[in-house]
Amino acid sequence: MTTDRDMRREIVLRELNQGALAGMPSEVGEQGADLVLAALDRYDTWAAGKATARLSRIAEAHSKRVGEGGLTDGLCGECGLPAPCPTFTWASTERDPLATWDPADDEAAS
Repeated sequence: MTTDRDMRREIVLRELNQGALAGMPSEVGEQGADLVLAALDRYDTWAAGKATARLSRIAEAHSKRVGEGGLTDGLCGECGLPAPCPTFTWASTERDPLATWDPADDEAAS
């Protein structure tokens, strides 16, 4: 059974050995592939954290408007739609931040 990690390693080795570096074929071994994969993993972790932080800020901006004394009119503080607005729902729904976004995923079921 091939795992995602194994497949990623094979793709890295194939691309590097077919000339992805400097436009000419090379011989990159397992250790070289491990270094590239470690760098890609660090980038993925960084990008996931950055995307998650941004979604948190969006959700916070689109939270329910609260007035003096803690009273609320039930509307979103950013867009004025009834809370929770679609943007708050989108930003606060658990998802893979590195996945490609498909607008159909967020459409209300008919």
